[in-house]
Parts: sequence; C-alpha cells; structure tokens
Amino acid sequence: MATTSGNSTITVSAKGTLDAHFNLLVDGKKIGEGTTDATAKDFVFKTDIVEGQGHKVQVQYDNDGIFHGTDRNLIVNEITINGKSVLPTDDHVTYDKGTLDGHDVADGQAGMWWNGTLVVDADKSYFPTSGVTPPTIPPVSEAPSTDPTPSTPAPTVPKPTDPGFYVATNGNDSWSGKLAAPNADGTDGPFASLQKAQAAMRADPNIDTTYIRGGDYHQNGMWLDGQDSGVTFTSYGSEKAVIHGGSNASVSFGLGGAKNVTIEGLTFADGVVGGHYVFADNASGLTFANNSVKGGGYGITVQNSADSKVIGNQFDSTGAEAIFVKAGSNSTVVSDNHITHPNAADRGDAGIWINGSSDVQVTHNLVEDSPEKAIAVGSVQTDGSDATHRVTIANNKVVDANLESNDGGGIYLINRQQDLTDHTVVNNEVTGTTATNPSGDVASWGIYLDDWTSGATVKGNIVHGNIGGVFLHGGWDNKVTENVIADNSGAQIGLQQPVAWSGWQGHQMSGNDISGNVVDVRDGTAVHIYGPANVGNIHNNFYSNLDASKDMFDVWPQVMSGGGKGDLAEWKAAGYDSGSVQLDPSFVNPGAHDFSLASDSAVYGLGFDHIPTHDIGLLG
Repeated sequence: MATTSGNSTITVSAKGTLDAHFNLLVDGKKIGEGTTDATAKDFVFKTDIVEGQGHKVQVQYDNDGIFHGTDRNLIVNEITINGKSVLPTDDHVTYDKGTLDGHDVADGQAGMWWNGTLVVDADKSYFPTSGVTPPTIPPVSEAPSTDPTPSTPAPTVPKPTDPGFYVATNGNDSWSGKLAAPNADGTDGPFASLQKAQAAMRADPNIDTTYIRGGDYHQNGMWLDGQDSGVTFTSYGSEKAVIHGGSNASVSFGLGGAKNVTIEGLTFADGVVGGHYVFADNASGLTFANNSVKGGGYGITVQNSADSKVIGNQFDSTGAEAIFVKAGSNSTVVSDNHITHPNAADRGDAGIWINGSSDVQVTHNLVEDSPEKAIAVGSVQTDGSDATHRVTIANNKVVDANLESNDGGGIYLINRQQDLTDHTVVNNEVTGTTATNPSGDVASWGIYLDDWTSGATVKGNIVHGNIGGVFLHGGWDNKVTENVIADNSGAQIGLQQPVAWSGWQGHQMSGNDISGNVVDVRDGTAVHIYGPANVGNIHNNFYSNLDASKDMFDVWPQVMSGGGKGDLAEWKAAGYDSGSVQLDPSFVNPGAHDFSLASDSAVYGLGFDHIPTHDIGLLG
C-alpha cells in the first residue's frame, strides 16, 4: 500500500529475507507499507505532511521470525526525505526495539534483527514550505500498484575508504579483487572466495583488509596462520554477508598462530553441531566483533589466545557454548554480547564459559534461556592445571538459566584448584534461574560459588526470582555484601561445607563474610546453613517481609533454641546476624519484578552503596 500524492516524498531503500515486511509511519501515523526480497529496492511513498516543522519518520519492522532454520531480517540501507539522505547509523536515528514505546531504545543500525522501529528525528529542514522545489521524483502514478513502487537503486552503502580486497557473490577469483563490484565490461571486479582474498593479502604487504559484500557464502572452512597476522575480514558497510558452514567444515574460521586478526560484522549460520564457527589457538589479539552467530556448535572458542576481544555479537541457539575462553587466554574481554538459548544441541556447561584463563573481563552481556549455567568461571581440575584467577563478572544481565538441569546457577563459579581466586562478581542482575524439577531436591542458585570457590567478592548484584539466591559451597574468605537478594523461592542465602564431589576433603570453610545485604523474604526462606555452624560471619543485613509466624532461618548443627529452624530472634540468640535489622527497603516496583531501590531507600543512610541499575546489561 502507498499513497500516490502529497507534498512530501519519502523513499525507503531496503531489502530482507523471507519477505520481511515494514510499515512506514510519520509521527506514529501509518502512511504505507512494503514487503522486501533479497535485492535492495527503493520503496517510494508520497503523503501530505505539515511543512516547516520537524517530524518523526518511522520504519516499523513487524514480522521477525525464524522459518525452517532461516532467520528473517530487514535491512534498511537509506531513508530519503524530500531528497535529503538519511543513513540508519546517523546520529538522529534510533532503533526502538519491540513496541514503539520509547523503551529499549538503541542507536540506529541498518540490520533490523528484531521487530522494532527505526525512528528518524527529522527537523524542519526536511520539510520545506511550499515554493521550495524538492528534487524531482518519478511520480508513483506512472506505475500504479497497491504496493510501493520498487526500482533498482545505486548502491547506498559507502565504499570503504581504506585499501582492501573485496569478495562478492558475483565475483571471480581470476580478477584483481580490488574493485567492490564488477566493472562494466566484466573484465575485473571482486574475488569470489575468502580463500582467494586470504592469498592476496599474503602476497600484498600493503593490504590487510578484506571487505565481504552482502550475500551467502558456502565454504569448507579456512585456516589462518602466522602469515595472516594483522588481517581483517569485515562486512562491506551494512551489507549482510552470511558465512555458511557445511558438513565438511568443523571450523568456519580457524586461527593457529595468527596474531591480531579481526573478524567483524559477519553472519555465521548452518555450522556443524560438534564444530566451531571460530576456533583460535595461539592467536593472541583476536577481535571478534559485531557478528551474528546462529545455530551450529560452539560460537567462538579461544585457547592460548591472550588479549582477545569478543564484543558486540549476537549469538542465537548455538549448539554448544556461545563463547568459550579456554586455558591460556588471559586478559580476554567478553563484553556487550547478546546470547539467547546457548547449548541448544549439547547442553554443555554455559553460554559463556571461562576456564584456565585469568584477568578476563565478562561485562555488559545479556544471556537468556540457558539449559544450564549462563556465565560460568573457574577450574575443574584439582591439580591446578586449569587454574583461573581474577576474573571480573560485572554489569551482566542473566535471564532464565538452568532450564534443563537440577544443579547449576545463573552466574556460576567453581574452584577445584582450592586457592584464593580474587574473582569479582559485581553489579549484575540474575533472575529466573530454575531447574528441570523445581519442586525436587535441587541445587539451583542465582549466584553459585561452587566447589571451594574462595577469595571472591560478590557485591551490588540484584538476585531475584530464582530458586535460590546466593550460595557458598565449601569456600573460604569470600565477601558477599550490599546485594539485593529477593523473592527467591528457596533460601535467599545458603552456605554448605561438604562438597559432594569429593566429600569433606579440602580446606575448612571459614572466613566468609555476609553483610550489608538487602534480604527480602516475600517468598522462600532467609538463610540456610549446612555445618559447621561457623562457615560464615553473617551480620548487619537488612531484612524485609519476614513472616514472624514461620521459621525463616535454619542451620545444622542445631544451635538455635528451637532446634534446626527458628525466627530472627532465635537466629540472633544463636550468634548470627548481629547488627541486622528489619525495614522496608523501598523497592521501585516489586509487583513488576523490579527490585531496584528507590532513591529514598532507608538502606542508603545505613551505608548501602547505590547499584547502577542503568548500567546493567547491553551497552546499546
């Protein structure tokens, strides 16, 4: 549908998979719609708009989905308003994901991977008053139709300015690869294969970048070694280049000995369930950024690859771990990744798994719908061969973990090396950690310090709506402070000395400090301890919604006057929670599962630090 007359002309240059559909709105009012195919086309709309003032021009994508294993997406290359070009990445363009409601708003981008609306905040210069002649646009009436009139536009993606080779689906490996598109007489143009571009970069010391144009690329994997250090494989502007795996390719990009390689802006699909889209070994300085990864096996695995960066990527239904940082990958940064339903084929360990690598930063990630753990860090060997120290887990959001397991956590730390880890878990939100059998005998916790995790700091986290809140299992010298632990159906806080994996072996559990936490017991119980009684020093906490008619605290051995369970008074009489008080912490909206604290919360005057809730989750 398109209007065929009016004082303003708006052209949307777009393409998409599986008949991606959009509506064009101005200030929230629909003026037309379009359905795309794989070839970019101009959709031309004419309508009457009040002149001499600004308006919001909105491209609303509304039929996102996955069909027969293919992801439907809409790509908006350009929006032209009365002859003035707007790119989706311009400063005055935003992406309002989901409902057009001003919530979950990110910077504008060409690839619309979710239902949502690109909003152009167009000032009055885009809508000149009558008498100012706009550029001539062929009248829509020349081709009457119930749909917008498509035409084949000139390329709208700016040509990269840096030297590079080009790969395109209409390329030829006998050409020079230095043109972004075939020339007029078909004698030169881009390469057809990534392997040819790799060889060309090896041969030319002045070019270390390959730009991959939009389209589908089926390859049997490629390997980069020391000759390929410093190279970049990246998308061509906003065009969507899809690297398909295949039955003969267990690895799409393999890096062995290649340093400082960048892989950016690509889409990976159809990989082997037991394989890896990217596998790096001895490949320090790898950057894997702004890519989209769907299905297959492992998303990206780095081992012996220090100083690597995995940032700004989308992972959807990877067969195994989405991000696996293995031994020897110290100082790696894992940030701003959106991971949905990892371990879809092999339940595995976690969406993000850090093992045998120290000084790693895991920040600002969103991990949703994990069969087991969402974020896991630590060592599983008792000989220290995969020792893991000083990992920072900060500002992440974990939603719905442990969906297919009865033993795990949203954020999970393990320390079978049995030493002080110096891990930091700070300012994360964890909710929805459950179990296959939630009503059974389970070990499922929002934040779970398992198997002798010691020397860790857990601070400023919001842990709510899980089975259990925060749990310490066999460790020592941990500090759990100034967290909001609320509305968990089991115990809000738990401590347990015996490690079932190896009985009572190991360091005695002691020196754990649990203080200054907001503990809300509208559901479940408050604190659970399974001996000995001195496994932790619990003091100066803030309790709310304690039911005086119920025993909210339990400890073994039975040190309370009533036996193994008791109320707060009996709990305090047994030597626990000195200095702790009951109060109303003033949650913002607990009915809507918002357990952030209001600015006037009483706990701030008692030393509780503000939790920067606005900084939790994806950077966008």
